[in-house]
Amino acid sequence: MEIFELQYFLSVAKNENIHRASEESNVSPGSLSKAISRLEDELGVSLFYKQGRNIRLTPEGIALKKRASQIVQLTEDTKVEIGGTKGTLNIVISAEEILQTKFGLELSQVIQKNYPNARFQFQIQPESKVLQQVQEGEVHFGIITGEAPNTLSSKVLTKVEFKTCVSRKHPLLKKYSQSAKIPVEDVLKHSFVSPDQALLGRVTTSASLDGWRDDKFPRSIQYRASGLKVMEELIGQGHAIAYLPDYFVQSLDLIPLNITGCPYSCHQTVRLICKEPKSLGWMDKVWDHF
Repeated sequence: MEIFELQYFLSVAKNENIHRASEESNVSPGSLSKAISRLEDELGVSLFYKQGRNIRLTPEGIALKKRASQIVQLTEDTKVEIGGTKGTLNIVISAEEILQTKFGLELSQVIQKNYPNARFQFQIQPESKVLQQVQEGEVHFGIITGEAPNTLSSKVLTKVEFKTCVSRKHPLLKKYSQSAKIPVEDVLKHSFVSPDQALLGRVTTSASLDGWRDDKFPRSIQYRASGLKVMEELIGQGHAIAYLPDYFVQSLDLIPLNITGCPYSCHQTVRLICKEPKSLGWMDKVWDHF
């Protein structure tokens, strides 16, 4: 059983498809298939079974996936511990896209200062999947906006407040100055853009996917988007208002509106999570940084 075979196996297990694993790992489908076959022959079990065009892990494959993740991670940790910062780490961070753009990137920079040869994979996943991946050892770190289960280690990165925002091209800024107090009634006369899925993380109210209290102050949502880029374009071109986390508003250089007559606001707590930070030397050092 070779380390590279376990790495190939983990890539196939994650993608549940030989060809997708081949594209991601830059290894030919034939090489991946041969590595899986060698592992199955050595262990005397089947690791996958076919399901339509894809493949699924058998119970034995699920067991190997957990152990293989530990072996591969320990191998990299040993290289770094013995070889110092010259060692190579392959670090996987999982989070919603909006959290990756801020906190995932910041985490990678912290790690890179101590381990210059580290390589990063940023996985975009819904929070439920992030929790599952961290729990099963598929990723090193997760970033979430909900509560972490007791089985995982977690640290608060920051507190977030949502802001109603526009670009400088929006008609509201032709009528009001940037610092002016704007009645909520005037704001509601204009169109909003809202996500049509949980792009912004977990919010404090179930009234809407972006945390706006539509049950109290109904909006005209002319645009719904399943991606951040479309939302950015609609806001930037002055076509729509949005309700977004304060760090994201700042990163896009948008104007937060000073609204009067609306007592509600949405808040989030951003948390960094991992399974067992002390199990790997480099991870323990990174964890202590926060």
